[in-house]
This record gives sequence, C-alpha cells and structure tokens, in this order.
Amino acid sequence: MKKVLTTLANIVLVLFFLSTFGWLIKSITQGEKLLGETASDALLSFVSFFDLFEETVEEVQKLPETFVPTPADFKPVNKLEEDLFALVSYSNKRKQRRVEVKNLKNDSVLISWDIKNEQQEHDRIMDPLLLPNKTLVYSFNGVTGLFALDSAGKKLWHQDTIVHHHAMNLDSAGNIWACSYTEENHWYIIYQGLYQSGDTELRFIDNSVSRLDPKTGEVTFHKSISEILRDNNLSNLIVKSASIDDPLHLNDVQPALKTTAYYKEGDLFLSLRNISTILHYRPSSNEILEVIEGMFYSQHDVDFLDDHTIYFFNNNSHTFRPGMPTNWPIGKKIKNLGAFYSNIIAYDLASKEFRYLEDSSFAANEIFTLTEGMSEVLDNGTVFVEEQNSGLLWVLKEGEVIYKNVLPSQHEGHHHLLNWTRVIKDFN
Repeated sequence: MKKVLTTLANIVLVLFFLSTFGWLIKSITQGEKLLGETASDALLSFVSFFDLFEETVEEVQKLPETFVPTPADFKPVNKLEEDLFALVSYSNKRKQRRVEVKNLKNDSVLISWDIKNEQQEHDRIMDPLLLPNKTLVYSFNGVTGLFALDSAGKKLWHQDTIVHHHAMNLDSAGNIWACSYTEENHWYIIYQGLYQSGDTELRFIDNSVSRLDPKTGEVTFHKSISEILRDNNLSNLIVKSASIDDPLHLNDVQPALKTTAYYKEGDLFLSLRNISTILHYRPSSNEILEVIEGMFYSQHDVDFLDDHTIYFFNNNSHTFRPGMPTNWPIGKKIKNLGAFYSNIIAYDLASKEFRYLEDSSFAANEIFTLTEGMSEVLDNGTVFVEEQNSGLLWVLKEGEVIYKNVLPSQHEGHHHLLNWTRVIKDFN
C-alpha cells in the first residue's frame, strides 16, 4: 500500500511540475518576464531547441521536387526597360506555399499570399488566377477543389465538387473556365471512361471542362471531354494517344473574348496534350468546329494573337520521357536527325497555315521543356516564356534575350520550380 501511495504522490508532483512549466512557457511567450529577463530568455531558448532541431533535420533531408538545382555557371540577364508583372507560386516552406505578384524588372513584390500546404510536400499551386478585384483563385493541382482568397488572405469560397488541374482562364463576362476532374465518391482522378479495342475493354481517366461563378465558386457549366468527342463523332481521336490510362490530358481552356469571322465570343480552344490536338469548341451548341493537328507535339497554353490567329507553346517532345534502347544493339552507321527544341507556333484560322514565333531564339538558347511550359506575346512585341522543367524565365525579342532568370530559393544551389507563371498586363 505504501508503494502505491508513493507512486501516486510522484505522479502528482510530476503533473504539478509539468503544469507549472507549461504555465511559465505560456506566460513568457506572451511577453511576461516572471523569472527575470535573463532567465526567461534562457528558458525560451531551451524549449525552442526542438524547433531548431526540426528545421536542421528538414534542411539536410532531400529537397522536395519543387526545387531545381541551379547550374554553377548560371548568369541571369535583365535588360527589361518596362515593368513586367508576373503571378508566381513557390514553396516558401515545406508546409506552406507563397503566391505573389512580382515585378520582374526589379524583383519587387506588390502583393502576396501565404497558403498552408496540407497536401504532400511536392504538391503545387499551379496556374493560380488573379481576378480584377485582386481576389486570388487557386488549387493544389489535381488534388483539391478551387479556393478564393481576398487580397488580405481571407477565404471567400471553396468549390469541392470538382478538382482543378492545369489551366484556368477568364472569359469576357469574368467567369472562370478551368480544366477539371469530376468528383465521384470523394475521388477525382478515376477511370470514368471506357472503350473497346477488338475484344479488349480499355478504361481511362476522363477530363472535364468547367465554368465557375467568380463571386461564389458555383459551377455553372461542366462537361466531360470524352462526351464532347463522342457527341461530335470524334471518339476515334482517343486511339492516337500514347497513353491508354490518360489518353486526352486536357491542359488548357482558352475562351474567346470577342466575336470575329473565325470564332465567337465564348468559344473555347481546348489543348489536349496526349493526342497533340487543339479543339475549337462551342459550349453553347456543344459543337467542335475544328480539330487542329499538325506540326506540333505535346503542346500547352493556347492564346490569341489577332482576330484570325491563335498561338501556343509547342513542347515538340514525346508525351513521356523516352528511355535508352535496350532490346537490340546500337548500329555503327547512325543517321543523326539533329536536336529538337521547344518552340511557339502560330496557327492562322483563315489560311490553316502554321508559322513559328522566335524559333531562332529557342534553338540558339536550347530552350526545351519535356512537360508543361508557357508563352505570352506581350504588347511591345516581346515574347515571355516559361521553360518549366528547368525553372527558367525568358523574355525574347527578335532573336535577342531581354530577360533570363530563375526564382531564387531559400536553399543554396537551388531555385524554385516554376508553376505556370502568369503575366499580369493590367496590374495596378
């Protein structure tokens, strides 16, 4: 009995000590110096040891895939004579992302948002969208629904009946158009497509296109891409794909902002990477008006150049990273076809002809990204490029490099992976 009482007394003493210790720490962190300034600071340093230890451990661990090694001989170029505002996102901490409007001319930051990352450390905020009232719309790509934050970081809405992936853009009425997946039983990236090839049933991940109300996040239009193809007797396009699991891979939805002789306001240009195809689609009638195919492969980021011309970033690459030959010996007489780089292609909707933009600059600077990639023709005739895989930003004009840089990170020898940098033309 005495032993039991002694044990209980010790437990009470330990609990009392821990309670007193916790109360002291709480008081000190609130600014009170109950033990005097020196002793209070020493106690606070002692309990902060584990935070410092955790930060040190994180630092020496392998960095997440959101960081890219910076070449030792990398030399930035900045000949910008005008402000160039860009909406960027990156990993400022393992469990936090930052989105900011940055002036590339002088590296100043005009507005920023810090967003908690509750996903895996490599999940990215990709292609966030800034509305005219400085509302930020974002998602963790292919993982979460869409969120809207005001300029002070207050959450305005969350749309979780769809999951956004890849691109978002505004139409002429201010609605948000987004590449999306359809939710089913709390799952999003799932096999919702089916077709038969001979006696084999093939299942695939379907993509959708969605329109949202920017004030509430309400989904006001939602359509499956495979349904759009089927409704327009174009299901055969799926057989072109290098991927059975993900045959379409929608990566951009670009609304037409006005009516011309070649498209109507509200039409969409849909970029499907895995079949190297752009669709001119009219949501109001569920019509595919043109299937654009040709001298481009694994393309991204469709935009308008003029009233009859679109342009897009042509990765000019395989859908997936190619492997080295393994099954047969390598021949002695090699027929070398040269180097392939990415480029920007313009397509004339009137003449049906293709042409390159700044092609010599891409070749001279060996600009290439196997996946992703962005481009923007600016008002002064320069061309903005995101070489995504290597994390490089470029501004090119008539063969000259006006700007070349990376987003420096908190980790020496590494810079931030780019996440679809968006040029902001009318920021004020």
